[in-house]
Amino acid sequence: MALISCDMREGRTDEQKRKLATGLMRVISEATGEPKSNIFFVIREGRGINFVEHGEHLPDYTEGAVGDKDLISRLK
Repeated sequence: MALISCDMREGRTDEQKRKLATGLMRVISEATGEPKSNIFFVIREGRGINFVEHGEHLPDYTEGAVGDKDLISRLK
């Protein structure tokens, strides 16, 4: 069984998380041949302050960030 873990900042809607999970599971299944029924996907959320990139704490998530739209469109 494949275990996929996703850590991200709080603030996305349930619908956004469903789309993310569906898209990632599809891509993982296509890339590995593992059936979706054998993939376990976990989303963990936290405040922006808990994420550090290039030595800087990230701000809290805000709706409409460019990177998020690009990611979701590629997973469709």
